[in-house]
Amino acid sequence: MRNLVGKEYRFEAADSGTITDIPMRDKLLANMMASKSLSLKKGAQVMLIKNMDDSLVNGSLGKVVGFMNEKSFEYYHENPDVLDENISTQDLDDDARNQRAQIKTAMAIPGAKLYPLVRFAIADGTYRDLLVMPEEWKIELPNGEIQAQRSQLPLILAWALSIHKAQGQTLERVKIDLKRVFEKGQAYVALSRATSQAGLEVQNFDKSKVMAHPRVAQFYDSLYSVNKALKHPVVAPIPKPKQPDSYEERFRKQRGTVDLTQDADDEIIKRAAHA
Repeated sequence: MRNLVGKEYRFEAADSGTITDIPMRDKLLANMMASKSLSLKKGAQVMLIKNMDDSLVNGSLGKVVGFMNEKSFEYYHENPDVLDENISTQDLDDDARNQRAQIKTAMAIPGAKLYPLVRFAIADGTYRDLLVMPEEWKIELPNGEIQAQRSQLPLILAWALSIHKAQGQTLERVKIDLKRVFEKGQAYVALSRATSQAGLEVQNFDKSKVMAHPRVAQFYDSLYSVNKALKHPVVAPIPKPKQPDSYEERFRKQRGTVDLTQDADDEIIKRAAHA
């Protein structure tokens, strides 16, 4: 962990479960992301490892901005500016000055547990402050028996992330090591986390590590073919609209082969005269 200025706070996990064999239970709990012991200081970069709500999810990044108990967080939640160290007490109005005093009083409550106040970056570009409290992780049998359980802060230090874990993140400054890239698309996911080239540093670059899946290449080839075809379209001739039948034609179709010409009428009269 980086050597940050300020007091270090250590948070120990509370483990329990029906398995009384401690080494065996610890072995089961070792697969959980929640650590048995977590040390934090103000300024530490952390990552949430559990879904809290729609905006704070597993993988959300944040920074520890302080430590406080639940009572002091109630005052802070009403007016976050009261803890801004850049604002002196003399520059606050009476209500804010009173709230700052109440927070200090609440912080001094004997036996009150202090928890990290984390400022998380939200996907929409805003920030959200959360007093992070312990959560529970369980290893449970189908019959409901809890073999092992851990209660711990849902945080881990996040000075480094795997490419998989960084998916969906938007980072202003990022250092990427491509040495261990082994799968198609991994390099793209890593490089596209940075918001600008100025905030991107790449280590162990190897062009052979930048791989595209054959199906992706095939898809873009098909797009090229479509675009090429659109540049030189083959246009089918538009058929001329069919003219409507005349009255005589429609009548002839209805009566079969009857000829309605004047010559036909004369022929009928001649045959009648010789009959």
